[in-house]
Amino acid sequence: MLNDFLKRFQKPSEKIDGGVVVHNDYRANMDTHYKPPISRHVLSQGIVNKNDFIAFTNEYKTEQTKLFYTDQRINAVFNYSLKNKADYGDSICSMDLEQNLDYKYFNYALGSPIGQKDFIRLLKRLEPYIVALDGRKSDDMDIIDMAENLRSVKQIDSIVRNTSQQFSVNAEVTTGKKDFVIPRKITFKFPIFKNDMELETPFEVELFLNADDGAFSAELACYNIDQLYDETVRELTASILAEIEDVSAFQS
Repeated sequence: MLNDFLKRFQKPSEKIDGGVVVHNDYRANMDTHYKPPISRHVLSQGIVNKNDFIAFTNEYKTEQTKLFYTDQRINAVFNYSLKNKADYGDSICSMDLEQNLDYKYFNYALGSPIGQKDFIRLLKRLEPYIVALDGRKSDDMDIIDMAENLRSVKQIDSIVRNTSQQFSVNAEVTTGKKDFVIPRKITFKFPIFKNDMELETPFEVELFLNADDGAFSAELACYNIDQLYDETVRELTASILAEIEDVSAFQS
């Protein structure tokens, strides 16, 4: 009688290969594969170009999409939590802020004395980005003349600031004695980030020259470079946000 009672609760079973008996409830259905719901599709994408980042974010954005930015990266989080709907925040498109090589070169040259040859190399390399000398609009000939004068120097006799706060240089050059003027302030304008080469930032640099044992050293100072960098990050983020409707951005 007990056996009849227990049979009522037994699971149906089936013999499979190898003589093993398995309850039907425990058998895996090999004809189907697990697929998460569409809302749980997780993106992990990195993009460099600003316009590509905008296009990708617009394609995959949801009502939960938020932008978060630092001085190194902008993230679009597609499944951020809403007030009444929790989510994982793990579906992301990221854009690392990659610095332009010329900006890196410029930034590296700041703050430390550099010799005559290195200063001439800097002027030659950054010539396309020089827009003003002592507040006066620059042209190519100003920069070429400056670099050529410095390159021909064999012996510096004196460097003094004149009444205009420029540097008057008395030197022996390859063609004999020469006096020439070097500006005190140089204004560069170029893009900081590869992500948006059209977004240019102006940098006013103060120049210090020193004569030592017949040669000279130069030192460049840009007093607000960190502020300009932060402002450019915010401007870049704002330009992205302007192209993505109904999405908020937060500095993190």
